[in-house]
Amino acid sequence: MDRLTAEFAAEVERETPRLMAEAERDAVRLLAEVDAEPGTPTPEPDAAEPDRESEPPAGAPLAGPSWMPADEWADRLDAYRRQGRTDADIREVAAHLERRGPRKPRSAGESAARAASLGMVSRAEYLGPEEEVRALGPGPDGLPDARLERVRDLLLVVTPHGWINPRSRTAASRAGLWSFALRGGGYHASALKRGDFRPGAEVRLVREPDNPHDPNAIAVYAAGARDPSGYVPRGYAKRLAKLIDGGADLVALSVRGPGRGSDSTTPHLLICERRLYEHLTRE
Repeated sequence: MDRLTAEFAAEVERETPRLMAEAERDAVRLLAEVDAEPGTPTPEPDAAEPDRESEPPAGAPLAGPSWMPADEWADRLDAYRRQGRTDADIREVAAHLERRGPRKPRSAGESAARAASLGMVSRAEYLGPEEEVRALGPGPDGLPDARLERVRDLLLVVTPHGWINPRSRTAASRAGLWSFALRGGGYHASALKRGDFRPGAEVRLVREPDNPHDPNAIAVYAAGARDPSGYVPRGYAKRLAKLIDGGADLVALSVRGPGRGSDSTTPHLLICERRLYEHLTRE
């Protein structure tokens, strides 16, 4: 028995360094994936929360790092879900991000240059909130002086004053433009991957007044799809449901997203009334 015990102890001593090295390599790989950010082949991709909105996920919510904006963590969560990461993996990622803290901020010029080199648009290139209010003010016809134009990887609302951030809320909503990231894509991964969400692709909105989780629920379907790819976020759905139920003729399209067969980027949608859409796309 003593001999067997000694052999077992020797075997443990031999294997411990190897097992520790493997664990360290796995940890380094996971943290490298976190630093690279999930969701797209570019260094700074996008993602979204598994906030199914109309169909809340089971279990306790997965909190992000305290310093990260809620919408950014929401984007990341959806990408982590699509990657098949477990709740334990995601909590480890959140803990790492909390320890690491926010990245060192870049200057506006550095951010714009880096985004342009990647074929993307940086936040620094958008108008600020006060500038948006002026840029989206109504003209003589009651509509803003703006157009929809392709800018790098996005379809943007472009004004003579500059570009409107797709995440804009107050000023854009007042102008009749509702723009947001699709929610719940992680729970509809198959339909999301089959859909066409390239910039400019129109999508279909379907009211679900009998949805047990939210009577204002609005499902989003890719063109020709039989299953939803996600939902309109709850806050927007409350407002848009009234318009749809009232018979408003709304146009919904993707302003950022992948084509069929890919789920690398969370679709970002724009919704407005048809009269405004025709104004934005006029010759």
